[in-house]
Amino acid sequence: MDEARKKPISVTTEAVILKIVSEPTVFLTFRGYAPVVEVRLDGDPAGETNFLYIAAKSLSEPLEELRRKNGGKFTGLHLRLRKESADKFAPYIVQSVADKVVEGEDYEIHPAG
Repeated sequence: MDEARKKPISVTTEAVILKIVSEPTVFLTFRGYAPVVEVRLDGDPAGETNFLYIAAKSLSEPLEELRRKNGGKFTGLHLRLRKESADKFAPYIVQSVADKVVEGEDYEIHPAG
């Protein structure tokens, strides 16, 4: 992944649907190394890829569960992500797009602990 050309995905309280298209790698940040995966946003007509930081516990724990169900691979995971609130440190809410979502209801919360 050419980190100079990619942009990070910013996850907010609005759900974003994306597909992981790489296994984890690390970027050097001002705090040291940070694990990331390359992702493609659903509905992006250009098919551009960005990256997603995956160090947050509320993101990494459900990702690990989904990775195990996906034959030990991150590549190919199709996710719906959002933050629980607008707070900068709010936990992520993670769901596999393959899971059935009942229209009008919030999707399953994968708690961090």
